Amino acid sequence: MKILVVAAMPIELKAIKQWIKSANLRMNLDIDFLCCWIWNYEAISSLQHYLSENKEEVFIRNIWVCWYWNKDNEVKNDPIQIASVININNEKEFIIPPFLQLAPLKNCYCSENVMLEIPKLNKDIWEVDEMYFDMESWWIEFIASKYKYPRLILKVPFDIIWDDNDVKEKDYKLLSERIWNLLSNLDYHNYINCIIEWISKQ
Repeated sequence: MKILVVAAMPIELKAIKQWIKSANLRMNLDIDFLCCWIWNYEAISSLQHYLSENKEEVFIRNIWVCWYWNKDNEVKNDPIQIASVININNEKEFIIPPFLQLAPLKNCYCSENVMLEIPKLNKDIWEVDEMYFDMESWWIEFIASKYKYPRLILKVPFDIIWDDNDVKEKDYKLLSERIWNLLSNLDYHNYINCIIEWISKQ
């Protein structure tokens, strides 16, 4: 079974590619990389095209940054694993099968638009202390579940719902540097080893 690493932007893939290269693991891993780009329809098209063109079964490992909110405005940059993802537009929820756990399990809300403020959902969610948001997870799970491939979605909290002057000014160079600093420090060795061990037991 091949490992497919899916991310929204090239810089997110670059971090794990560099780790694999530095660890001299490239020749020992059956691994592909897929850049889905930002926005849910891009993610749908990219992942659907890859899976339809490549018939080999894959373990889909999706990783990229996300927005977050918490009551205390506390900065949170530790990786999380998505246990369920809710489509903000129709409030439909996917429960992601726990094939293995690499980080604390959290729920994620998925939007079709850039998150400029906390969404006003019909359901009462305000008893929680924190929330996570992105634009792709619901659709990644939707496509992966159709193929019935094992998968996990990892997120690195990055911005508090765009409440950041750097983001509003669209300083993409600075944003890229911040994303790189976050993703370069993840424990890829543990992530890859856990996935390989899980695959070997199937």
